[in-house]
Amino acid sequence: MRTIFLGLEIARKALQAHQAAMNVTSHNIANANTPGYTRQVPHLLQETVPLSGLFVPPHLKNVGLGTDVDEIRRMRDEFLDLQIRQESRTGAYWNTIDKGLEQIEVIFGEPGESGLSQIFDRFWNTWQELAKSPESQASRVLVAETGSLLAQALNHAYMQLETQRNELNEEVAIKVQEVNNYIQQIYDLNQQIVRIAPAGGNINDYKDQLDVLVENLSKVLTVQVKENQNGTYTIVLQGRILVNDRERSFLSLSPNASGMYEVFLENGPRVDFTYQNGELKAILDLRDVVVPKYQEALDTLARGLKEAVNGVHAQGFTLEEPPQRGGDFFIGDGAKDLAVSPEILENPEKIAASLSGAPGDGGNALAIARLRSQPVVSGSTPDDFYRGIVSRLGVEREEAQRIAKNQELLVQQLENRRESISGVSLDEEMTNLIRYQYAYQAASLLVRTIDEMLDTLVNRIR
Repeated sequence: MRTIFLGLEIARKALQAHQAAMNVTSHNIANANTPGYTRQVPHLLQETVPLSGLFVPPHLKNVGLGTDVDEIRRMRDEFLDLQIRQESRTGAYWNTIDKGLEQIEVIFGEPGESGLSQIFDRFWNTWQELAKSPESQASRVLVAETGSLLAQALNHAYMQLETQRNELNEEVAIKVQEVNNYIQQIYDLNQQIVRIAPAGGNINDYKDQLDVLVENLSKVLTVQVKENQNGTYTIVLQGRILVNDRERSFLSLSPNASGMYEVFLENGPRVDFTYQNGELKAILDLRDVVVPKYQEALDTLARGLKEAVNGVHAQGFTLEEPPQRGGDFFIGDGAKDLAVSPEILENPEKIAASLSGAPGDGGNALAIARLRSQPVVSGSTPDDFYRGIVSRLGVEREEAQRIAKNQELLVQQLENRRESISGVSLDEEMTNLIRYQYAYQAASLLVRTIDEMLDTLVNRIR
């Protein structure tokens, strides 16, 4: 009987295969704008198992048996995926660095009227004005207040950097929680695939979701990704499995002696970020290297300024009766707590503007004013040292922006290449739909023709 209805069986398979192909095409069209969707293609397999047996005529033994859809393939280039993950991770690192440096630029406020450079100018100018009229109470008050304003500006900049550092520390915790969420979601999708795949279910849409999660995770951490034979993914960090189809392991946090979070593998060692890349590495670099570097620069500036001004101030005489040797103008250990001496703020006559103590002598005030052009901070003038800090910040941010921009262009180019492979082209899908439709119509015509042949054979031959 099989040989009698062979043509009908072939036509039935053709109908089923091309109907499935049209369904796949419909799925592609429906998801043309779905983020992360990968174009799917039906693989039409030629049935080649020959007919056999004692009762099969020789002329039927080599007849083909039609077609079938043996699988629905995702059009994905794994090497492109790897490149995109790597370059996106580098781009994410430099974008994060750029944002951190931008915040530091806002803290310094340069160029601008509220920037430290303007306050430095006012500070030196008030000493110069005091040198012209050393007995003027107004000039002395202005020197004390401007010195206090300069100290407060350094305090404020340092504490804003400290606030930024604490915010970065909290951001570490947020990113670790984000990583753990990705791990849980990847594990859940792996479990779905494990349940569906053995029964022959289509897991392509689950794998699309996995790819999106893996790309997001790869922007935060440098992980190794392996696709298993059953379609699940294994994610490895520092030689340890974070997640696969059987287990998952989360990251944890532990504060160090200074209260800053360190990242650990669950029940394992601390994560070594030496060879890491991505957003979390950038946040840690900002918190532990970049921001402290600028805090240290402000400390160096504050200490140099304090030592230089106090050193000259101690050589002069106050306006008190009788004149006394000048004490410390600035107090404090660094930018965080630099301040004008409370005694001077309470009694500006304690400012040692005179070199000799004689009336009208403003030589010491002039000597302090001239410190602006003397190398008193790490071999530089105070103004030059501060400008150097700002210039270095500008150069570093410009470099971060340049690299981030280059990475953006590179990733865009790679994504365009992937889109040409994995993306849905509506024109192409419409062409495929027409092609499958005509094949389906032809198979339907074949069914009708065979039906007419059987009707002739069974009912019309007398």
